[in-house]
Amino acid sequence: MRELGRLIRYARPYLGAMVAASILLAAAGALMSAVLSAVGPLTNDLFGAALPVAGETPPRANFDILERARALVPLPELARWLDRRSLARAPVFLLVVFLLRAVCLYFGEYLTSRAGARIIRDLRADLYEAVTYQSLRFFQEHPTGVILSRILSDVARLQRVTGPVLADLVRVGTMIPFLLLVALAANWRISLVALVALPGLGYPLLRLSRRLRAAASRSQESMAEAASLLAESVGGAKVVQGFGMERFEIGRFRSALERMLRADLKGARTAALAPAVLELLGAAAGAILFYVAAVWIRRDVLNPGDFLVVVTSLGFLFMSLRRFNQLNVELQQGLAAASRVFHMMDRERDIQDREGARPLPAFSREIRFEQVDFAYDGEKVLEGIELTIRRGEVVALVGPSGSGKTTLAHLVPRFYDPSSGRISVDGHDLREVTLASLRSQIGIVTQETVLFDDTVRNNIAYGRADVPLERVIEAARAAHAHEFVEKLPRGYDTLVGERGARLSMGERQRITIARALLKDPPVLILDEATSALDAESERLVQEALDNLMRGRTCIVIAHRLATVRRADRIVVMESGRIVEQGAHRELLARGGLYARLHALQFQESPA
Repeated sequence: MRELGRLIRYARPYLGAMVAASILLAAAGALMSAVLSAVGPLTNDLFGAALPVAGETPPRANFDILERARALVPLPELARWLDRRSLARAPVFLLVVFLLRAVCLYFGEYLTSRAGARIIRDLRADLYEAVTYQSLRFFQEHPTGVILSRILSDVARLQRVTGPVLADLVRVGTMIPFLLLVALAANWRISLVALVALPGLGYPLLRLSRRLRAAASRSQESMAEAASLLAESVGGAKVVQGFGMERFEIGRFRSALERMLRADLKGARTAALAPAVLELLGAAAGAILFYVAAVWIRRDVLNPGDFLVVVTSLGFLFMSLRRFNQLNVELQQGLAAASRVFHMMDRERDIQDREGARPLPAFSREIRFEQVDFAYDGEKVLEGIELTIRRGEVVALVGPSGSGKTTLAHLVPRFYDPSSGRISVDGHDLREVTLASLRSQIGIVTQETVLFDDTVRNNIAYGRADVPLERVIEAARAAHAHEFVEKLPRGYDTLVGERGARLSMGERQRITIARALLKDPPVLILDEATSALDAESERLVQEALDNLMRGRTCIVIAHRLATVRRADRIVVMESGRIVEQGAHRELLARGGLYARLHALQFQESPA
């Protein structure tokens, strides 16, 4: 029930609307009970079928409720018409009651749905915020499909719980006690005979709730797996088609759907068991009720009109319990989704501001690594890193794949924190300054260009609507992007497509460089920024990078050694350690790892 309590906390801002909705829905339930309580008088009034109980005065053969209502009618003509048309009293009564009930139901369910939609909006926004602030480790552990499943699918299940299901729970929940009161008021003896079976009717609801939630959880896990496979295959469509693996991917997806089907069917079997048991117990209770009623009517102990009220009320009570069971199924599915949503929302952020963290002053001197170690899942990736990068220096990180170059660079903007040791900027430990102030001073350009399905202008200005177009154009010119942007159908207002699909690789890279230029950070990280380009695109991008790097402190990660010859210092890494440092010619002269890597790439002698 912890999940239900948290959902209720989300409902607090909309408590007024939900209370009003509850009152209206309760009124709708009471009006239905009023109709049922009038079944006996209606029967006697219309058909004259009331039989007196032995020793009692025969009841009046009229509809007393309407007699009292007639005195309140403000129009004398309508009152006189009702007097003349006694047979019209019952239909008019039913129309009035059901009109009022319809009004209560409409506004009650609308207010509930409106509050529920706002609750889901707040919940989805909070979940997205929690995910957005997670570290890179989180995104490595959770595939995109799983995250999308949580934010979209699981929260969508909760939308029914906070909307239609909640409205029905209030309506049905308030009807049940009213129906019991109507039945007991009509004839408490015969009602008690039927109500002996009530605990048995409620037992399946309580007994199967836990199994329903477990089955719903398994179904949602299977759906997340299918969503993850779908995201992978759609995102990698070129590879899938290029290798002719369409049937393979279809098979994988079908297998995931089969697992989801098995989980759904297991839940369906559990959900179907409760109504079957309810039907059986209800039939048994009904058989006993009719037998006892027949005996009592023959003995003049029970009035047929009262029995009709009792059996109608209990019939509606039974239907309400069945509906309650259906709502319980949806509620358990929603609570299973809530558990998964809150589990992801509550995950502690690996990287966050410490208490008392202060803004980082403008970078002025150096970035220093002091005996830095880093391990991922128990596997050491960096060990004993001692490195100082001075302001305005271009430092290239080179080494074999898996040597820790990218991980080392990712420690600077605190995408990860070191397992031990210290990283500082101008003497300030990165863990003691705010993330926002640190990252505002760092620009990143990677091999994997990240563009959003928005205009060129908004991709360059990214999140800064106040930036004038002139500054955007200035950054685009410096990135050698202005010329091709002007040729696009709508210039800077052209949509680039998902992940920049409407642009070439080189054009995308120049847009990302323009974005970094507009940010104007003092520290720049370049991660294989030109490795995926053709010669012409590489030349243009390299010229744009030269403009970007001018006057900045740069950390350049590169496998292609031709791109790092002009670096002020080359740091050579192997197996998570720094094994060499120096300028290009100096490292070649040493004949160490850098010289061997250089020889492999250029087929030259290490000497």
